[in-house]
Amino acid sequence: MAKKVILEAGRTFSEFSLLTDFTSKDCNLNNINLKSNLGQLSLGIPFLSAAMTSVTGYEMALALGKEGGLGVLPARLSVKEQVDIINKIKGYEMGFVEDPVSVRDNATIDEAVRLVEKHGHSKIPVTDRNNVFLGLFNFDKYLESNETPAENILSIMTSVEELPHTKNSEITVKQAKKELEENNYLIVLDDLGRLVKIAFKKDVENIVVGAAISTHKGWKKRVKACDEAGADIFVIDTSDAYNEFTSKVLKDYAKMKLGKPICAGNVITYEGAKFLMNSGADVIKVGMSSGSICTTQREKATGRAPMTALMEVERARADYLKESGKYVSIVIDGGVSDAGSMIIALSIADAVMMGGYFNHFFEAEGEKYDANMQQTTHEPDIKYVATWGEGSARARNLDRYGHVARKTFFAEGEEGTVENWGRLKPKLKQDIRKIKAALSNTGCMNLKDYHEKATIELMSPYTQSIVGDTHDMKVKE
Repeated sequence: MAKKVILEAGRTFSEFSLLTDFTSKDCNLNNINLKSNLGQLSLGIPFLSAAMTSVTGYEMALALGKEGGLGVLPARLSVKEQVDIINKIKGYEMGFVEDPVSVRDNATIDEAVRLVEKHGHSKIPVTDRNNVFLGLFNFDKYLESNETPAENILSIMTSVEELPHTKNSEITVKQAKKELEENNYLIVLDDLGRLVKIAFKKDVENIVVGAAISTHKGWKKRVKACDEAGADIFVIDTSDAYNEFTSKVLKDYAKMKLGKPICAGNVITYEGAKFLMNSGADVIKVGMSSGSICTTQREKATGRAPMTALMEVERARADYLKESGKYVSIVIDGGVSDAGSMIIALSIADAVMMGGYFNHFFEAEGEKYDANMQQTTHEPDIKYVATWGEGSARARNLDRYGHVARKTFFAEGEEGTVENWGRLKPKLKQDIRKIKAALSNTGCMNLKDYHEKATIELMSPYTQSIVGDTHDMKVKE
């Protein structure tokens, strides 16, 4: 008989509901921040793109990095490819937003909100018919106001006098960087007050990027090269990290004394997590079989429901913290695909790593197809994005899945396509607002508060059908 038989069913994120708590007047979307730490590395938002060759390359790592998240470059790339991308990201030079999206002074608030939803910008310039800059529509400020969507934009606009601006239309990037030391953005006007361009602080801040490594021969060479290029974190990316090989990599990495955090994964049990913590991991990556393209459970009956795995690893972290005094960050990898699952996962995890979610965006590495499944690079025609797992027949990432040679390989992932959601920024911004709104419902100003104060409740299948979705109506299509 098996050593242990667990009869309690594993749980996933959609089975839980977040309960509300007292919310103070200051606990609003403008004041809530989603900063998170992975070891010594600070992130502006708790999002990582998966180390999948169909997901993360230069475009994804740059786009997510500019928003404050972290792109993790796949170990399936050659050392040179990883290094070249890191160099390119670290060498990224800010530029002005020329001809920014704006609204006329006779527009309604609703028209501005639609632009926010389309482009992902939280601030929209307001101009008159001659392009003279009048002020700025701030979406977050609007959410906290009592103005109705039909009101004129001027009723909620922040006037030009209250905003950081310059009438030096020839301002250089170097000069703009100096101005951005004290402000989050700078509006550039000409001598007649007409809108010329905008510079944003996030474009001058350091963009972080991670590099995935395996436990196989050559990992030290990869680490050294990526460290020199400026990688901010290293991720041991294996399907099952509860083994001697991962422990040895962690111990050898510590001897390199690079001063950068190392993440190890994946694990799904208390014992596996404790093993990696004792071996020196700064961050633990959790998950097996819950990814949208993963077939590990089907092929070899191995894996665990993601929320159950996360709770077990959190239990290990709490015990390890008591024993050692060291807090180990947790990243959930797999099973997170929408804002609701992000919200529940972040009640425990410090960050979420997503492959399927990010694969939907234009910046993903997968090939793009039109409605007739013809490959295209013309953005308006893109309907689908190619996706494939690292364990698929296409990727054949032998190192990640522990195969010693191609003759031992069998696929543990599928290849297919996902719907194109367009550019990353609008959808990501929308989901960030949803997460902040959930934190506001619980009275939490940040993720640390949320970890300490959140109460989540398991729902019955019937409750899920009532609470979790619309019911007793025909939804208009």
